[in-house]
Amino acid sequence: MEQLDMEQFRIKIKHDYVKLLDLLAQVLRADNYLSLGDVNDSERLSIARGLTDKFVNHAVTLLYLSRGTKQDLPSFKFDSYLYDFASIDVLTRASLEACLTLHYVFYAPATKEERDYRYWAYKAAAIAERQNFPALSREFKQKLVDDQKELDKLLDKLKSNTIFQGLTEGQKAQFLKGKNRDLWRWVPADRKVLSWTDIAIGAGFSKMLASDVYRHLSGSVHSSFLSVLQSVEIQKNRKQEEAISTSMVIMNRVIANMVREYCGLFTRAQKILSADHEGLEIVDWWIQVEHGLNELTKIGQYSD
Repeated sequence: MEQLDMEQFRIKIKHDYVKLLDLLAQVLRADNYLSLGDVNDSERLSIARGLTDKFVNHAVTLLYLSRGTKQDLPSFKFDSYLYDFASIDVLTRASLEACLTLHYVFYAPATKEERDYRYWAYKAAAIAERQNFPALSREFKQKLVDDQKELDKLLDKLKSNTIFQGLTEGQKAQFLKGKNRDLWRWVPADRKVLSWTDIAIGAGFSKMLASDVYRHLSGSVHSSFLSVLQSVEIQKNRKQEEAISTSMVIMNRVIANMVREYCGLFTRAQKILSADHEGLEIVDWWIQVEHGLNELTKIGQYSD
């Protein structure tokens, strides 16, 4: 991996963010999941594509905010551009979780049994949770009835799945009642629900990003005291653009992973990536940055 001075690195961050995001948008337009003959697999991959589209929306909005915005209020006019680093942190966490969901549900499964279990559980958990929503209209009541029929079909499929059969009866009951939205991440063999940190490390992200950075981003989402204190200090010292640059470094590593794994799911998308030599080099560069952080984390552990 080439060595860059700080100014070169800042320029590279912004250039590569646009290139990576544009590349992801290009492969997303491939739409080759529609050509698959297996109806069930077509649905699964269409959801993977929808998840990636959601990711792109977050990342495009982040790019817009990173360039500064200016929106005057009736009684207050801004004398300069607003650099909304706080919202960028929120979008960064949402983007990271979308990337990890794509990895865990769609990309990582090694067998059909595991692939079916993770997708069916992901879908069933959401439908079961929605059954607890109050039905305030006739249309939504009918939607819940239709959902229940779909859920029953999914449960029949899950009951025949050897991985789902590894859940305890209590876990199955909790899952079916929609009481635990995270049960789709339950791994019977490990007897635990995987955390986002677990999934991030499994996806090849450094422990620093998977744990420390993710915890920081979560603090921003939940308005922890530390996140508020940091926000005050950033604005007091006028370090907003530096904070945004840090978030874009994180995003470049995440977008690179998203591009690689999305293309791993779709043959036509992979062909587009392979033909873009500059894009392929940028994807590899940022993935290597993440691998380098992993090695530094290990060295730090050994030197404790």
